[in-house]
Amino acid sequence: MAGWNLKSGSITDYNPDDDKLWSLFNYVFSDSCPKRNSYKFGLIKSLLDNAFNGTEKSEGVFYSYRVLFSRFVENYWNLVVKYDLRQMRSDGKSVYSSVEKILKDAVTGDAVCSFLEFSSIEENKRLSIINRVSAECRKYVVGALYNDFDGVIYSFDLKQDGLILNYRVYEFMLRHKSEIERLNYYSWAKFLERINDDNALVRVLDKLEFATPKRTDLSLYREILRMEFEVNTCFYCGRKLGSKIHVDHFIPWSFVKDDKLWNFVLACPECNERKSNRLPNRDFLKAIGERNKQIILTSHNGIILNDFNGYSDELLIKMWNYAKLSGVKEYSAKKNF
Repeated sequence: MAGWNLKSGSITDYNPDDDKLWSLFNYVFSDSCPKRNSYKFGLIKSLLDNAFNGTEKSEGVFYSYRVLFSRFVENYWNLVVKYDLRQMRSDGKSVYSSVEKILKDAVTGDAVCSFLEFSSIEENKRLSIINRVSAECRKYVVGALYNDFDGVIYSFDLKQDGLILNYRVYEFMLRHKSEIERLNYYSWAKFLERINDDNALVRVLDKLEFATPKRTDLSLYREILRMEFEVNTCFYCGRKLGSKIHVDHFIPWSFVKDDKLWNFVLACPECNERKSNRLPNRDFLKAIGERNKQIILTSHNGIILNDFNGYSDELLIKMWNYAKLSGVKEYSAKKNF
């Protein structure tokens, strides 16, 4: 049976070595792996972007289809609606895939909508788009990618709520997150070059890199930390915060690709600018871990606690280690804790 037609699949090898996993990833990125559209790249990107949003189970890490395809749609919204990059080889009947048609239909007759970030669209419309894209990709993409990885990458059942990523694959993807992202972008860009004209392809790698938008308004997190948890000092230098307060990603956004309260700290402008896209040194892990425990123990706000789904001190330490392995440099500031 063709992979796209599979309705379920079990993990065939729970303990593949690194050589086998690199071989499988390199095959999926290669021209030898059949691809009529770009959605295998898109699902890999969604797994990487959601790396820290899963729930550990005995057989691996569970990701709901809602989580995976919410990010999947957010990525493709920019690529299809904003950048007008076609994602499918023409079949002689249409130059657009079903997913592209869903996204383009969403902005037909709504000029304002086409200029909005996906997260800014009215909620019911946003959920409708996610549900339609999820149904399409569950039918045609989840089984296809499973098959390309020889059943090693995850187990799935389309009647269930999500898939379970092989824990060995999960660890591998975290250890090599930056390299896999780069290979995925490069292979995706090569695919797009074959089906788009030169005007659309200007800075195509940048368009892929920034397909997932970073939230620009973090004022809500600033107010939560200041008002609800009385944070009035810079996390890095300990000085009292003035009128200009920055919200900083403790583990850089370029590695995490997500905005969650457990990864935010308040900083003075000087420290935030000096830290830039670097890791705080290991001593700060204890401080942010204690801060996060305080939030979990004292907050009764469902919105806040939702940001801590799947969080643990062990996960934070793993993230720090994997970010450093991926080449993120350390910020050497010292603080008296």
